[in-house]
This record gives sequence, structure tokens and C-alpha cells, in this order.
Amino acid sequence: MERPKGWHPGLLRWLPVVLLAGAVMWGVWRTPGFLTARHVSGVVHLASLVGVLAVGQSVVLIGGGFDLSQGATLGLSAAVAAVGLRDLGWGPVAAAVAALGCGGLVGVVNGVFVAYVRANAFVTTLSMTLIVRGLTFLVLGGRELGGLRAFEPLAASLRVGEMRLSGLMAILGVVAIVGWVGMRCTVWGQHLYATGGNAEAARLAGVRTERLRLASFAVSGLAAALGGLLWLASFYTANARTGEGYELLSIAACVVGGVSLQGGRGSVLGAIGGCLLLQAVGAMINLTELPGEYATLTNGLVILVFAAVDALARRGERR
Repeated sequence: MERPKGWHPGLLRWLPVVLLAGAVMWGVWRTPGFLTARHVSGVVHLASLVGVLAVGQSVVLIGGGFDLSQGATLGLSAAVAAVGLRDLGWGPVAAAVAALGCGGLVGVVNGVFVAYVRANAFVTTLSMTLIVRGLTFLVLGGRELGGLRAFEPLAASLRVGEMRLSGLMAILGVVAIVGWVGMRCTVWGQHLYATGGNAEAARLAGVRTERLRLASFAVSGLAAALGGLLWLASFYTANARTGEGYELLSIAACVVGGVSLQGGRGSVLGAIGGCLLLQAVGAMINLTELPGEYATLTNGLVILVFAAVDALARRGERR
């Protein structure tokens, strides 16, 4: 069937990105001093934690999945590390290994249910969110543990002129490089793109789609666990609500960065770019002294609009 004239799916897909970037540029013009080295480096620093989550989320989305449990996994990993440091006398290395193992295990459980049981990814990860939140409360014993500075060096910063270069930014850079290489330069990554684009065709071509999807959820869980360590490095505290809502921030970053919610399309670097763009919007909202709820409203609208545009673009490509 002939595609309707006057528009192209690729152009439609990038239209909201252009509009959002235009809104940021308008805000920059209206906000003196926004583009200073100090402020820009601050935006990147603040975006680092969500950027790490977005890398893991993008891997799941590209593979045709969906992970709503990232925020809860972040909280559980932070809680495990906090209890290890405070109550069990662990050192930072042991606490970090336990936290990463915990996050990876949550991801594997998600992957088993989605890939092998064939449960819906949305329902599976939403259920896992509730389970993990309950486990976090039990691990902490209902307490809020504060003053945990064992991971503070990860957030240490170095001043170069007016620019602030932090450990969080360096970690985001390493995670971005590893994620990009894994997705673009390995057979595993190419097979994951194929699985997300058309799982049945990939399976018939000999791709082990179940293993790939399980691995993608494990990657997301590890990214969330790393986010938990970065949370402790930044805020020194853990409670049963740590990381609440961060899964939506990572999804919003991915869709703004061009990662399709329907799988098979997007990139790790695009997800990080989307994260930086949304953080810039949030920073402008703060500078204009508007309530923080405006940033929440913006993220919700972004997810809704970009999901609709992606669906329309997909529909146009099939014509």
C-alpha cells in the first residue's frame, strides 16, 4: 500500500524531539547564565544517576521488553548495601558486590518470567516492584539508615575552571561506552535488536531469543543496582521509598532519546541524550522557581506524546 504523501515516519518520529529541544533553547535564551560551564556540568552531574538507569532500560526496550521495577531494585540494592555497612560491618567492596548481586538477581527473575514463562513484561515488572518494595522494608526493618558515606568518593568532584567534573559523570561515561559497544559492536547486541524488531523471525533464524531477553533484564537489574550505589554516594541514606519513580524517569529518557517502546529501535547514547535533555528541562523549571510537580507533569506528557508518535510512525512504516 502506498505511503501517504506529505510526511515520513522518520520525520514524524523526530518531530517531538525537535520541539522539546526548541523549548530547551527558548528556556536557555530566557534564563541568563544557563549555558555557563558551571551550570552545564551541574546538569550532567545531576543526570548521571538516571542516565545509568536509562542505559539498562534502553537495553530491555530494544529487546522488546519493559522494566518497571528499576526504581524498586535501586532501593533494595541501596538497602542491602546500607544494612551491610551499618549492621554487618562490611566494607564498601563487599557491600557493593552484595548490592550488584541483588540487582542482578531481580533482573534474572524478571527475565525468567518474561522470556520463559511468557508472562507480560508490564505485569511482571509491576508485580516485582511491589515485591521488591516489601523486601526493602523487611531488609531495613522499617528504619531509615543515614550517614552512610562509604561510597562518597564515587560522587567526589574536581573543579576545572568553572566546570565541575564528578565521579558520577565518569561512571556514566564508562557505562555509556560499555553499553554502546555491547549493543553496536557485538553479535549479542545485534541479535537483541533483531529480537526486539521481530522475535519470531529472529527465533526462526536461529537466535536464542529467550536467553537474550533474560540477559537484557539482568543488565537492567545491574544498572539499577549500580544506581543504588550512586544514590548512597550522593544522599548517604536508604529507606523503603528510595528510588521511587526513577523507573519512569529512565523510560522518559529512553523515549526522548529515540528508543522505541515497541522494541528493535534506538540506542544507548540516544537514551543518555534524552536524559540530559529532560534534566535540562527540569533545571529550567527549578531556575524559574516553579513547583517541582511541573517537572513530573513534563515527564508524564513526554512519555505519552512520544509513545503515541512512535506508534504512528510504526504504522506509517508498515504501509
